[in-house]
Amino acid sequence: MGHIAARQQYEKLRSKVDRYPVGAPATETIYEILKTLYTPEEAELASRLPLKFSTLGSLSRRLQVPADRLRAQLEPLCDKGLVMDLTLGGKRRYVLVPTVVGFFEFSMMRHRENLDQPRLAELYHRVMLEESDFAGQFQNTSGTSVFQTLVHEESLPESFSEILDWERAQHQVREAGAWAVSTCHCRHVAHHKGHDCEVFGMDETCLTMGRTTEYFVRRGMARAIDMNEALDLLARSREAGMVHIGDNVQHHPTFICNCCSCCCEVLGGYRRWTVFENNFSSNFEARVSISHCTGCTKCQRACPVDAIDMVPSERLVGKKRVKRLAVVDKEVCIGCGVCQLACRFDSMRMAPRPQRKLAPESFVARMLTMAMEQGKLAELMLDPDDGLGMKAASVMLGALLRLPPAKRLLANETFKSRFVAAMLASTKLLARQERKI
Repeated sequence: MGHIAARQQYEKLRSKVDRYPVGAPATETIYEILKTLYTPEEAELASRLPLKFSTLGSLSRRLQVPADRLRAQLEPLCDKGLVMDLTLGGKRRYVLVPTVVGFFEFSMMRHRENLDQPRLAELYHRVMLEESDFAGQFQNTSGTSVFQTLVHEESLPESFSEILDWERAQHQVREAGAWAVSTCHCRHVAHHKGHDCEVFGMDETCLTMGRTTEYFVRRGMARAIDMNEALDLLARSREAGMVHIGDNVQHHPTFICNCCSCCCEVLGGYRRWTVFENNFSSNFEARVSISHCTGCTKCQRACPVDAIDMVPSERLVGKKRVKRLAVVDKEVCIGCGVCQLACRFDSMRMAPRPQRKLAPESFVARMLTMAMEQGKLAELMLDPDDGLGMKAASVMLGALLRLPPAKRLLANETFKSRFVAAMLASTKLLARQERKI
C-alpha cells in the first residue's frame, strides 16, 4: 500500500504546482519527474507550501511544525532547487518553485552525482518536445510569456533610437548589480541525449542577474562573476550566432539565456508545437532589401526558428545576376537579429514591428497577467489549504472570472492593466503591514 500513498503525495504536489501560470499537467511523465526529484516525504511537505514567499515563522504556524525542524526539512529542498529561499524585506522567505522557470531548469544548472540527470534529461525532452500536454496549456491564450527575445543591438541601424532600456541585453546586465553564470539546462539535456552542441559550450553559458543571484551562488547552482565577464559572455554568444532570451519584465530581470537552435527547448518547442503563438518575440522583425539580397542562404541557415525561405527571383544585384531572394515570414520571426549579423551584403535589416508589445512591469505583474490569461487567477491568489473559507472564496472567484462579462473585461488590455496595477498596490500594502508585525 506504500506505493499508493506515495503516488497520492506526488499527485497532491503536482496539483499544487499546476496552480502556477506555467503548470504541471497530469501526465505520467510529469509524475516521473516529480518522483525523480522529490522523496515521498519531500513531496508531502512541498505540497503544503503556499505559492507565495513566506517567512519561516509563518510557515511554521501554517504547517504546525516547530521552526527549527521545519528549517532542517526545507534545507535539502532549497539545495535541490525545489524551494527558493531569498532575503526579501529584511527577512528570509521561502517559496515553492514552479516548473518553468523553476525546477526544470534548476535541476540541470550544474552537474550532480546525487541526482539521476540522464533520466531527468530523457523526461524533460519528452515533456517539452515529444508530448503535447505541457505545450497544450498555452493554447488559446492572449500570450504573455515568461520569456522575451532581446534583439542583438548590433543588428540595429546606428541611428536607431526606438529601443527601450529594458529591451537591451547589455543595459540589463549593466544595471543588474549582481551576476552569476551556470550550466545551460537545454545543452545539458541534449548532452545526456547524446548530442553535444558544436556551436556554444554547455558549461557557464547562461546568466543569472540581480536579486536571485545570491540564492543560486549560495546553493551551488551558479558561479558568481563580475559585470565585465557577463558582458563578455554576451559578446561571445552574439559572435557565435546565439539568441538572447531573457526575463519578460521591464524591471529587475533575473536571467538571460544564450540559446542555440539545435538544443534550446524554447526555440525547439516553438518550431515543434503550433499552439505556441509568437508571444516571446522582440519588438523588431527582419526585413529584406530586394536590391541587396543575393540569395546566398546565410540568413536562412542562421535563423533559429526557420522563419526565412528562399524563393526564385532572377534579377541583377549590382552587376551580378542572382536567382534567389530571401523572404521572411513575419508571423514566425522572433526578431533576434541573428540573420542580420550573418548577412554579408547589407540586405537584411531589423525594423520595428507595427505593434509594440510592452513587457510586464515586474515579476509579480507578469505572474498576475499570465494567471488571468490562463484562467488561473483564483488558483494563484487563494490557496484552499488555508482553510474552508479560503477554499470557498477560491471556488467563487474562479466561477466569477469564468463568466462571460468577466472574461471580456479581462481580455481588454486597458482593464487588465488597471486590474494588475490594483492587485500590485494591494500586494505592496500587505507587504508593508507584514514588515510592521
